[in-house]
Amino acid sequence: MNAVPITASPPTGSLADTMRALDAWQGTDEPYDFPYLTLLGHLRAVGKHFLAEELLDRLAALRETLPRVAAPDSLPRGGEPSARFLRTFLDVVLDKHDGRYDYPSYTALPLLARPAPGPWHEVRRVRDETLLLLLADLVRFEQRSLGDDPVAPHGMPPRGDVVAKRIRLAVRVMEPAALRILPPGVVDPSAVAAVPGRTPGGPLARAVLRTATAHDELVLSASMQPVYVLHDEYLFLRTLQSFEATFSFMAGSLATAVRCLGENRCEQAATLVDAVAGVLKESLPLFSLLATMRPEAFRTFRDFTEGASAIQSASYKTFESLCSTPAAARLDSPAFTSVPAVRARLLDGRPTVQGTWRDLAAAQQLAPEADAALDAAATRLEAVHQRWKQTHYRLAVRMLGERTGTGYTQGVPYLASVLENRLFPAADRDSALVG
Repeated sequence: MNAVPITASPPTGSLADTMRALDAWQGTDEPYDFPYLTLLGHLRAVGKHFLAEELLDRLAALRETLPRVAAPDSLPRGGEPSARFLRTFLDVVLDKHDGRYDYPSYTALPLLARPAPGPWHEVRRVRDETLLLLLADLVRFEQRSLGDDPVAPHGMPPRGDVVAKRIRLAVRVMEPAALRILPPGVVDPSAVAAVPGRTPGGPLARAVLRTATAHDELVLSASMQPVYVLHDEYLFLRTLQSFEATFSFMAGSLATAVRCLGENRCEQAATLVDAVAGVLKESLPLFSLLATMRPEAFRTFRDFTEGASAIQSASYKTFESLCSTPAAARLDSPAFTSVPAVRARLLDGRPTVQGTWRDLAAAQQLAPEADAALDAAATRLEAVHQRWKQTHYRLAVRMLGERTGTGYTQGVPYLASVLENRLFPAADRDSALVG
């Protein structure tokens, strides 16, 4: 499918415009003709939290006309928008209306999920493609905020120097993925090695968005459903979604590492653990990007995100619980009761990297060089993850202070309480996974 113009964005429409567009669509009843951009333009102009009941009731009734299909783990890339995609989209729009609002629906993860192929480098490619599209769209949005025609949400627009800093930090996260999957010449590897983050943001974003299919552009639009009208929530959502793309890769790769260990392919397992550490390290500047968010903006729109907390991130918990099995007290804490499907797999005895590794060592089936490779990879991942937690904690202190977190969590005190926990605890210590 041909790429769409990279300036595509939802028009800002009134409630009346949106209702008329829905009337016109109902006459065709074709999923690919649904007025996505009209609805999204209105949603971003008022905030999802403030959509009129009249509109929400209408969307709920329209949803009932669509065939009920068991929700897949992921939606395919490419092709025309299907009834399945439309129903998933409406589920995200109607999460508050339905009483199902949570972190996955706030971040529109069901719309962003994509099929993950088997080999780890192909799984990483899916992550890289998703991350580049998300951050290229963010760069496009930030650049448009400086023009005469900014798109919604545009409340509390940032200064030009803040926009420049955001683009530089987004580019810094994009560069490693771009070097792996974009054609040679888009990013200069020697320049990145010398000073990361200096690739011109506009050309890089345009190069990424030129690879986008029409479906990719629809997904980018459909997955941006802020609850309020402030500019910084766009940054917040795209950054959270970028983290989720990374966590999904990490969880999938560690699951493969566990299988490799179970088959005594320890060198391959070590390669996978090391790849996870590398991608997590590449993602660290996302925290610096988040730190450009104005605290006053964050504290305003977060009033409308109650019930959605990153503690509900299933991919993050899956990643951590594949490193080692948490103690019983951890399984009964909000960290895991917030992700019941992950908790259920752990209660069923899901194997982990550390547990399988120790079993091989105990059975004297682990060659010294394989043990050393695993130890080096695990040590690297542990070190990067400790940096990740410390940075997360400092950012939360800046944004939240003594306030509680969203989703009825303790916020900063909770993050402080888990700083000493480890992914791979020593044999004489109970496992206690973080956050």
